[in-house]
Amino acid sequence: MLKLKILHLNRFFYSGQTTHAFSLVREQQIQGFDARLIMDGNPSYQALALYKETLTELGAIVVKPGDLQGCLNYLGPWQPQIIHAHSPLTFPLAMALTKKYHAALVITCHGLGINRRETEACLHEAKAIICISVRVANSMRQFRDKVHIIPNGVDLNEFKPGKKSEPLKIAYVGRVDAGKQKGYNHFCKAVDLLAGVEFYVASDKKPASKTARYLGWTNEVADLLAQTDIMAGTGRAIIEGLACGNAVIILGRNCQGILTPEKAAKEEFLDLSGLAGNEPCYKNIFYDLAKLTQNKLYLEQLQAFGRELAVKTYDNTVLTQRIIQIYQNVITAKQ
Repeated sequence: MLKLKILHLNRFFYSGQTTHAFSLVREQQIQGFDARLIMDGNPSYQALALYKETLTELGAIVVKPGDLQGCLNYLGPWQPQIIHAHSPLTFPLAMALTKKYHAALVITCHGLGINRRETEACLHEAKAIICISVRVANSMRQFRDKVHIIPNGVDLNEFKPGKKSEPLKIAYVGRVDAGKQKGYNHFCKAVDLLAGVEFYVASDKKPASKTARYLGWTNEVADLLAQTDIMAGTGRAIIEGLACGNAVIILGRNCQGILTPEKAAKEEFLDLSGLAGNEPCYKNIFYDLAKLTQNKLYLEQLQAFGRELAVKTYDNTVLTQRIIQIYQNVITAKQ
């Protein structure tokens, strides 16, 4: 079988979506597919410096927003069979490239709010729509015949437990938008009430905390989470925390609390959005943290469960194979 040619498009900004695009392209290349990546946008000097090594490793480029000619110059005679768009901001570019190369369009929806009038034409054009959660898939009901639910995957060799040592370590990981600000502030306040712990924050916004060690936005998350015992966040950050053997608290706009085996058993696809649950309250968060920090056996059980869940559900190798199968199905249907 000929090597599949896949072009990925994504808008450049700090997010788990960017990390997902990088890891998916890398894994597809490892599995022997001709996968390429174009990031569009106007990234800051700091962002380019942070991701320079990854972009070089993947053979990826950054173009100005919507720069079709820049894409064509980069691609040259190479002709993709699949255009895979990861951001609605790249949909117009994806449509133009799909038409140019007579390729099949695949979209990944990483969040809510994508199904709207401006994106309607692209969603109709897409041969497959991948949604990272049931919540996102439910927002695409009119396209349900071509919707597939595939969560973000992580490299289980990169994200793995390290040596957990005293003092106990807690991390908050993730981009903080207006909707997450309250939960972020309440989590920091709750951790500040704990004694004898180390607190790390990997985020684009400085924490309102007296004790946090602020790391900024970093691409060294795997090293951080390998050493921490408890972490909070949403989405991909939670998956990375689980893979590194952390007990996790799902915290975004709302607080879903500690992820336990009992909660996980109730859902085929876990809701890691931070949109369910209760309004964030530092007292409730402190109570959850106290349960974890004061019961070592319970904490260790949840840490082991986290790694087992990541291996079972979020193995990037397996999930990438599922995405490749979707590509092959849409190409076959197109012929």
